[in-house]
Amino acid sequence: MNRKTSFPVPARRRATAQVITLAIARKNSQATWNTLTLATIAGAAALAMLLLSGCNTGEKTFGKINGQIVTEKEYLHQLERQTVAVPGGQPTNAERVVLDQIISNRVIMAEASKNGSLPSDEDVSKMFDVQKKLFVAQFPGKSQEEAMKEQGTTADEIKSDLRVQLAETALYGKLLKLDEKEVRETYEKYRSAFGLPARVQMRLAVAVEKSPEYTKIAQALAGGKSFEAVAKESNPISMRGTGGLLPQAVAVNTLAPAMQAKISQTPEGKFFGPIDFQQKGVKAWIKIEKKLPEYMIPFEDAAPLVRRQLVQLKLQQPANQAVKNDILQKKMQAKFESENKEYEAVWTAVKDTANKAGIGQSVPTPVGADPAATVGGMPAPTAPK
Repeated sequence: MNRKTSFPVPARRRATAQVITLAIARKNSQATWNTLTLATIAGAAALAMLLLSGCNTGEKTFGKINGQIVTEKEYLHQLERQTVAVPGGQPTNAERVVLDQIISNRVIMAEASKNGSLPSDEDVSKMFDVQKKLFVAQFPGKSQEEAMKEQGTTADEIKSDLRVQLAETALYGKLLKLDEKEVRETYEKYRSAFGLPARVQMRLAVAVEKSPEYTKIAQALAGGKSFEAVAKESNPISMRGTGGLLPQAVAVNTLAPAMQAKISQTPEGKFFGPIDFQQKGVKAWIKIEKKLPEYMIPFEDAAPLVRRQLVQLKLQQPANQAVKNDILQKKMQAKFESENKEYEAVWTAVKDTANKAGIGQSVPTPVGADPAATVGGMPAPTAPK
């Protein structure tokens, strides 16, 4: 399985998965579907470009994976895009992470090709279009193209990521005999979870009560001065650049009931406050910039998301450990060759670490254990309150 890393390394560009990450809130009805995240459409960070042909384009070769050529340009490009996890605050070797991901994805694509699970260009383009719709719904007024530039990625790179993800889901789905009826039933049961809840864009003016800034804000707003101008002049320095505008819309259902009531009563373009804000003695005036309605994804668009989530949940069940281990073993058995023996040593170290951790090894199911009880959802980011 592709592994998404989370903590950015300074001076490196953020991974594609961080360009568009959309958390889906749901009712706490069942533990296995307590939380889903639309990050699954963006996938693991820094996925390798699809180069199944293994043909030599004249570029300098970084190495070969089961005979397939990986150019040095591809390797360095993926290394540049990589964000590296830091477990327990300890630094992680980015080279090891990138090499592990490149090999993982070559193996996934090769196995998907063998059993007829490769997605078509149309499948990839459709998923990219769904992602674009979700971006527009999540970040109204912002350009996805500009966001990609800021994050150092391109549409082709995102499509490459999506191609591997779709192939991986289809591969495991076929091996696990995933029933399309289950996909449809899951969507119908959790329809409200696939999309975005009602949201609100807010602009804030914040100050410590009875401070000079507090008095200045109160008098300026009472005198009819522009809220944005006041926020730029009197907010804490870190908030002045955006005029107090929060970076993205906030899901209304994540806010306290009292705040929800005030938002409901306040029309767009108006403000309320001052109210208590986060810390004792800190007050905030809040302007409602825009109220965004609930956004639901139709089944045709959501189906790939449902399949992927079902696959991930099923792979956590002890009964399906053998399926997961089979692919992991193929990855561990992949032959990596490079003129630079230091790179070969890196891959050997990755495999040694995996073997010591027991990755890919069979794990017996405890007697009397309920496989469903071991399945957990993926935690979604917590929205500001």
